[in-house]
Amino acid sequence: MTNRKVAYIIKDQKPVVLSNDVTVAEACRLMWERRAGSVLVVDSKASLLGIFTGRDAVRLLASREDAAATPLQQAMTPNPMVLTPAHRAIDALKAMVKGNFRHVPIVENGKLVGVVSRGDFKGMEFEAFDWKSPHLTTHREISSIIKDQKPLTLDAENTVRRACQLMTQTGGGSVLVVDERGSLGGIFTGRDAVRALSEGGDAGSSRLALSMKPHPVTITPGNYAIDALRIMSDGGFRHLPVVENGKIYGVVSRSDFTGIEVDQLDQDEHLAECIW
Repeated sequence: MTNRKVAYIIKDQKPVVLSNDVTVAEACRLMWERRAGSVLVVDSKASLLGIFTGRDAVRLLASREDAAATPLQQAMTPNPMVLTPAHRAIDALKAMVKGNFRHVPIVENGKLVGVVSRGDFKGMEFEAFDWKSPHLTTHREISSIIKDQKPLTLDAENTVRRACQLMTQTGGGSVLVVDERGSLGGIFTGRDAVRALSEGGDAGSSRLALSMKPHPVTITPGNYAIDALRIMSDGGFRHLPVVENGKIYGVVSRSDFTGIEVDQLDQDEHLAECIW
């Protein structure tokens, strides 16, 4: 089914909604507790003013020492594009790709009713959107996805601010943290930026050694895309370093996969549920 209405996707959803004068630290604390990818920012009349996500957390940490104490009004992405519950999933996907963002607030008659993100879509919806470039296999090797990739790397003594500056400059979603031999020691993503800000203080000055996710799960270049998707789904994360014999080759993220690969994961999980 490729024509699902947005109303179906956000059914019974309770988005995180906060006032524009709440601090970034408070917003990030709530995002971390609820494992939410965004906060919808409203005025005193509950009208949507903006949206705050992990990308905004990274951008803020890259530029401000007082990031945690900053009011959401100054940290959010203002006036985000919105859709209604009557729109289709494909409309949301088109908006995300065109605007290069991952979250779209859903508004009906001036009332906030939810938010959709890229992780909400089915594989067939991705394929319908990308119909001009059909992907007919679920057996792509990871090596083909990361071909010519140059992942961002920093040593553990660098700061969160430096990592966020690199991510902001390049549009990267992660920084791989390495030791003096170039071996992988951890990974830092937008989620880690949110967690760092939730603790308050000058989060940007913290060492990556204290803010990264240490000893991340990895995959090899010879594995298949579906293997990476299964690992991400089981672990609840969006970025997976590609390493073989201690050498770092790249990093894959959820947005690297085709609709058919996403659908294969859905089918596998459904089969597992039936067997269980």
